[in-house]
Amino acid sequence: MRFVWLSVLLVCVHAKCKWQFGNSCYQLLTGTMTFDEALQACSAMGAGLVVPDSQNENQFIWQMIKNHLLHYGKVWIGCTDKHKEGQWMYADDEGKECKFLGWAPTEPTPWNSQEEDCTQMWDFYAGQWVDITCTPSAVASVICEYYSSLEVTCRQADADGRFA
Repeated sequence: MRFVWLSVLLVCVHAKCKWQFGNSCYQLLTGTMTFDEALQACSAMGAGLVVPDSQNENQFIWQMIKNHLLHYGKVWIGCTDKHKEGQWMYADDEGKECKFLGWAPTEPTPWNSQEEDCTQMWDFYAGQWVDITCTPSAVASVICEYYSSLEVTCRQADADGRFA
């Protein structure tokens, strides 16, 4: 990524960042996991389970998934209402509410919502979300999200593009 600022080149590099949108970087994990396994795997990497904050970010994530062969068709989203029904919070930060909710039509399902506390993005709904049980039998693909403001390092180059 390159930024030109008053004829000075800044190059920002993120060691773990292959895909970036706004201030977030994403890491696709191989295989499928339960919701709790996904939370643990992302946490072990110093990241959180992906949570889109806007329709544009949701679409970016969905295109990333479609372009990089996650064939399973389901991806965990890090929003849950485990602690209070109908209040969708970040799974790894109970005090932070999910500000964007990309529900598919008829979701979240009110008739069995007591059992469906987790969220997935589904291929069937072109990247829109469904609420689903968090049981060990429910598995999906995993994307971890890093906030690049913590992970990005920048080096400044001179006007000729050389680094000191």
